[in-house]
Amino acid sequence: MVESGLPTPPGSDNVAKPSGAPGGFKVIDWAGFAGAVSYSFDDSNSSQIQNFETLNGLGVPFTFYLQTGKNESNDPVWQRALDAGHELGNHTQRHSSEDDGSDTDAATRFIESKFNIKVYTMAAPNGSPTYTNLAKTRFMINRGVANALIAPNDSTDPFTLPSYIPPQNASASVMNEQVTSARSAKRWRTFCIHGFNGGSDQAYQPIPLQAFVDHVNHVKGLGDVWIDSILNVGAYWLGQKAVSSGTNMKNGDETTITWRLPEHFPTGKYVRVTVTGGTLKQNGVALPWNPHGYYEMALDPKSVTLSP
Repeated sequence: MVESGLPTPPGSDNVAKPSGAPGGFKVIDWAGFAGAVSYSFDDSNSSQIQNFETLNGLGVPFTFYLQTGKNESNDPVWQRALDAGHELGNHTQRHSSEDDGSDTDAATRFIESKFNIKVYTMAAPNGSPTYTNLAKTRFMINRGVANALIAPNDSTDPFTLPSYIPPQNASASVMNEQVTSARSAKRWRTFCIHGFNGGSDQAYQPIPLQAFVDHVNHVKGLGDVWIDSILNVGAYWLGQKAVSSGTNMKNGDETTITWRLPEHFPTGKYVRVTVTGGTLKQNGVALPWNPHGYYEMALDPKSVTLSP
């Protein structure tokens, strides 16, 4: 990870700074990777807790959606997960398909008070459409359960974000196919996993732990797929959409691009951008060129200026 929090992409680390005419401003898809994948775990299930050290040992960030009415949500493993760089998200308190907002808010209060964090994403219990509108007033993203790929700058609803649920006893190769298709299409795939075989938590469609480990190691071995939490990949995806749909204003030989970020968007997020030439500045300071082939641009200023 670099200062932006984004992982180093594959490819050369000796790319020359663009020296052409100023212009060609664009955001790089998936931070320079071929595609992206996010693994999320629902329900605070005990088989996740029992196997956390193995999951954590894979060395990639996951998203854990806590059902806070369960005793398992009090397990100290979740603080360890947070400290290790994983995301904790909201899966409501009671896991009902119906909610007037109070159950969702109870879960948020539990997580934010217990772990001293802000919750940015949730996962709708049972994929219920009830949570689509609830999430819009509370979160950046609501993960659903209908499987589909997510493309840069597409019209996917972030408040019913698609997700793939592996079939019970899924093999590594079955899960590999889901990432292969995302990588080929240069898109983002999210996974929704409930637990692992051998547990006593009655997890929905449990999968073999070793199959999951083998799968994640396979994806890591590809070298060009961005594996990260729903929060981190989702913030990049939404940030790119915001910048790409921003407003361009010319003033002499300078062009200033401005944008608006979505509601409930985290601070401190970046996107990677390229130009054909010129100097990019934020708050009057020139952005440094990264020899991997891009500039890293902060989203918080909500503007950037390109000049000769």
